[in-house]
Parts: sequence; structure tokens; C-alpha cells
Amino acid sequence: MKISQQKNSNQYPKEIITIEKLTEDSLEEMVIPTVVNNEFEEIAVQTAISFMNSFNAQDNRGCSNACNFPHARVGKDGKLVVTENPPIQNDGFFEWFINFYKWNHSCWDYRQVIQSDPNKVHLQVQFSRYRADGSKIGVFPSLWIITNQEGHWGIKMRSSFAP
Repeated sequence: MKISQQKNSNQYPKEIITIEKLTEDSLEEMVIPTVVNNEFEEIAVQTAISFMNSFNAQDNRGCSNACNFPHARVGKDGKLVVTENPPIQNDGFFEWFINFYKWNHSCWDYRQVIQSDPNKVHLQVQFSRYRADGSKIGVFPSLWIITNQEGHWGIKMRSSFAP
């Protein structure tokens, strides 16, 4: 995933753009823009992008760095899981995830800021999970709440329809 931004990067509103590919070798690219209206929305969107990049790299430390703790997640089953301290995923998570789902990577379908203030941003997002051959595992609409906690912007809560 590559990231680019509009010119005049110090002026708002502006777009944060990611380029998504279905496979590593794919010539087809999807441009995913997100409009931000201020600095804290921009930081929150960059935090979400950082989490996704770390997830795709199977980097549990990077995923954890993109979160604030305690961290809450409500999954497809409606169950609330609270992770009090890093890491965000258990040891062995990515190995299990790859073996169980045949997962290779995830791509953004969209990201949209729906509410914000200087310490909290609500993002409506959707991502799709893919196998190495580009076949889609699933599409997962989600709500992510990103907070400024003692000067650190991180994902505080995720609610999704992903298992």
C-alpha cells in the first residue's frame, strides 16, 4: 500500500490517499481517498493506515503502537474483548490467522471521518481480506474510535463484522 497526499498539504480540507492492490503482482489498483478537515482528523486517519500496514506486515508491535490501551473490540458475535496492555494480538495470532483463513492481506474499501474533536475521531471504515491469489475472503464494515491519550493517538475501540 502506497500513501500519497494532495498538494498544499498544510491546508484543509485535504485528501489522504492510499493505493490498494488485490495481489502483489496486480496491475489493477484501487485509489482510496479520505477527506480530512483538520490536523487531528489527519493524525487519526494516518493512525488507522499505520494499523492496517502493520497488520499486513504481520507486525504485532506496529499494530500495538497504533492502538491505545485498554483497547476494546466488538466482533461479529457482539462479544466485547478488552485488551488491557500490549500486545494487541496473542502470540501466534498471525500464523493461526493465515492457516485458518488462508489470509494474505487486507485492503481498504473506504475510510470516512464521521465525527471528530481535538481528542477523539470516529472513523467509518470498510476493509476486505484477500488470499494470495486475489480471491476475497470477506468484506467488513467497521467503526473505529481513535483517541488522543496523553499525547499518543491510537485506536481505542473497534467494532466490526469481522470474526
